Amino acid sequence: MNKSFFLSLVSLLFLVSISSCDKKNKGNFEVKLNGFVGAQPLSFSNTIYSDGAGKDFFFNRLKFYISEVRLVRTDNTEVDVEDVAYFDYADNNWKSFSVEAPSGEYKGIKFNVGLNPTQNATNPDDFKASDPLGPKDDMFWEWLKHRFINLEGKADVSGGSFVNGVGLVYHVGRDTCYRSVSLSNGNFIIPDEGKKSINLNLDLLKVFKEQPAPIDMFLKPGTQSEDNDLSIAIQFADQFSKSFSYSE
Repeated sequence: MNKSFFLSLVSLLFLVSISSCDKKNKGNFEVKLNGFVGAQPLSFSNTIYSDGAGKDFFFNRLKFYISEVRLVRTDNTEVDVEDVAYFDYADNNWKSFSVEAPSGEYKGIKFNVGLNPTQNATNPDDFKASDPLGPKDDMFWEWLKHRFINLEGKADVSGGSFVNGVGLVYHVGRDTCYRSVSLSNGNFIIPDEGKKSINLNLDLLKVFKEQPAPIDMFLKPGTQSEDNDLSIAIQFADQFSKSFSYSE
C-alpha cells in the first residue's frame, strides 16, 4: 500500500471517529410554548376569560423574546444552548425552537425574558426574517429598540358584552425590563443522538392576579415603555417573568 495513501486513510478514519464521538455526546433539545389563562388553554378564537373578581377579558396577541437559554445539570453547572428565541403564539413557526445540546441529565432551565443590551441594540433589518432578531411585526421601535413582550386584548366588567371594554396593550421593552427566570420541575434526560422536548408553560392570569404586584387591567390597561408609563412596564415585566413553569 502506498505510504501517502495509508496516511490519508488513517487521517480520514480519525476524523470520522471524532465526528462520531461528537454526535454520540449530543442530542436534540426542543422547547414548546404552551399558553394558559389559569387552568384554561390560551386561545385567540373568541375565548372569554374571567379573573374571578368580576372582570371578563380576552387576548388576541402574544409575542415575546427570551435569551441566554441555559440548561442546569444535576451538579449545578450550566450549559448554554440558545442565544435568543422568539415566540409568536399565533404562528406555529414561532411556537417552539429546537437546538443541539450535550446529552445527559438536567434538573432545570434558565433564561431571560427580553434581550440583553447587546441584542437589544441590534437592528432587525440587519438580519433575515427567519432569524429571531430579524424583522417581526410590531416588535421594534426606532426610539426604544426591541419590544420584549407584546400582549394585547380587551377587558370588560359587563358580563362579556365588552360594550364598555378597555383595550389591553402591553408593549414592554427597554433594558430596564430585562428579567431572569430560573425553573426546575424534576430531572430530565437528553439522550445520545436522541430528542428531548419540554413544555414551557406561561400562565397569563398570574400577571394580573399573582402576588406581590398583580396588575389591575382597568387601572393599568397598557404601557408603551415610555418614561410616563415605564413603571407599568417594569411591573408587567416582573409579573410576566414569574408566570412560567415547565413540564415534560
